[in-house]
Amino acid sequence: MALSREGALAFLFRRGAPCTAGPARGVVIVHHTEVCMSLQQRLVTLNERHTALESRIAEEGGRPRPNDTALSQLKREKLRLKEEMERLKTDRAFS
Repeated sequence: MALSREGALAFLFRRGAPCTAGPARGVVIVHHTEVCMSLQQRLVTLNERHTALESRIAEEGGRPRPNDTALSQLKREKLRLKEEMERLKTDRAFS
């Protein structure tokens, strides 16, 4: 399973792994506050997308003949975003 940059960094901080490898190795030095801000920014972005999907679902559901396929795809995407936000909040609590 591939981890996002934020997920990988959160994993490193939970494990207490050092993140000060030299730039000669092509590793960027990252501080804990940067990871927290990155996670916070990701949560804000996901929340904005979740809210936009709510609007699109309401719009589609309000039509006289809603497209059931499109409606179910929008709902699945909304659920996926909600699950990702919850996972990130849980990761953030442990980092």
